[in-house]
Amino acid sequence: MTTRRDLLKKVAFSAAALPFLSQGAWASRLSPIDDLRQVSEIPGMPDPNDPAYWQKIRNQFMLRTDEVFFNTGTMGAMPRVVVARMTEHLHKAAMCAAEWDYAADGDMMSGYFPYVEIRQKIAKLLNVSDYKQIALTENATMSMSYVAMGLWLQKGDEVITSDQEHGGGVSSWKARQKRDGIIYREIPLAKPAHSPKEILDQITREFTRKTKVLMLSHVITGSGAILPVKEICAAARSHGIFTVLDGAQALGHIPVDIEDIGCDAYIGCMHKWILAPTGNGFMWLRKDVAPSITTTICSSQWDNHEDEGFRLGQRGTGSLTLLHGLETAIDFHNEIGHERVLDRVKYLGKYLRDELRKLPKVKIYSPEDENMCAAITVYNIEGWTGTKLQELFWNSDKLRPRASSDIHGLRQSTHIYNSVDDIDRCLKIIREIAR
Repeated sequence: MTTRRDLLKKVAFSAAALPFLSQGAWASRLSPIDDLRQVSEIPGMPDPNDPAYWQKIRNQFMLRTDEVFFNTGTMGAMPRVVVARMTEHLHKAAMCAAEWDYAADGDMMSGYFPYVEIRQKIAKLLNVSDYKQIALTENATMSMSYVAMGLWLQKGDEVITSDQEHGGGVSSWKARQKRDGIIYREIPLAKPAHSPKEILDQITREFTRKTKVLMLSHVITGSGAILPVKEICAAARSHGIFTVLDGAQALGHIPVDIEDIGCDAYIGCMHKWILAPTGNGFMWLRKDVAPSITTTICSSQWDNHEDEGFRLGQRGTGSLTLLHGLETAIDFHNEIGHERVLDRVKYLGKYLRDELRKLPKVKIYSPEDENMCAAITVYNIEGWTGTKLQELFWNSDKLRPRASSDIHGLRQSTHIYNSVDDIDRCLKIIREIAR
């Protein structure tokens, strides 16, 4: 696939290719053409020793300079180079279809090739030794459904999870409860969490002889709590319980070492903290359990146990443009440096929480222990709701965190396109209303 260097030389998103975007009633919902031209304006990567390094990294994104995006926990902002790579491929697919000979590794559509290089790059980020354990999917919800529907469970078998899971993580288990009569049960977890031991105790004391599956988020989406998953999985394994971790909020946000964690299945998505386009997810299965997971969506590789990831990830024709975007996003992430990204997003999150703790009437729902926190902070202000706070931030200064709920207030995510100055703008508003 095209490298960043190649792309910078030949990006095809020129002004001549843009006029069609202004046609049709739907065009009013798009950014102006001048904004779309930014795709071709990809600056070089700054020197890590440059004092203005993070400011220059911000220029790698098309985000408007008068708006601040704090909702990476829902969807990350794609770097310019990702948009450019996808645009180049769309043009190629539209103009050069006749040149495609349907050969191996054809560059027009996805769904029929194993995409080894992309899976190898994901495996490296997850510290997985064998890329064949990685299946490419569209999102975390799809990955979780593959696991839930592929496991052999009988009536009366129990699946337990927490009461703070995303709907995409739990719905497939609820569907199996309705279809097959399994027992689905949610464990109440503290919010805010006070310590890893508290979470570990709350979960392990709920194990029963009927418990066959434990499904938990690595990072809780509604609080930012990083769960002690290694200890939890070890305890579950000692009881013969199959463990599934939802890593939708983890990869690109916190360190993820699957081989160290010791779970049986790990699923996630790439459109949040890795900053890839939506429509990209992954699923990892431990080698000795992968063959027992039945294929949910069957195509020609449905019985290929030489490459379990390809077997479970092949789902018919898809968009190769999205996979080009995914690979470019991973390359962009690696070019900055995995550890540098994780350190930066954590630094910004801690700065926000440290300042919030100084203010009256502010309630923080993220864990008290900073070892259980990174870039997601959930908080509220006495007398306010999440919806009202979200409106206030936007109307006052074009700041966009997300309303977590009316009770829990805002969920604010900090990524590499955010700055201390951006956070200070939020704090100024909070100080004014917290008085």
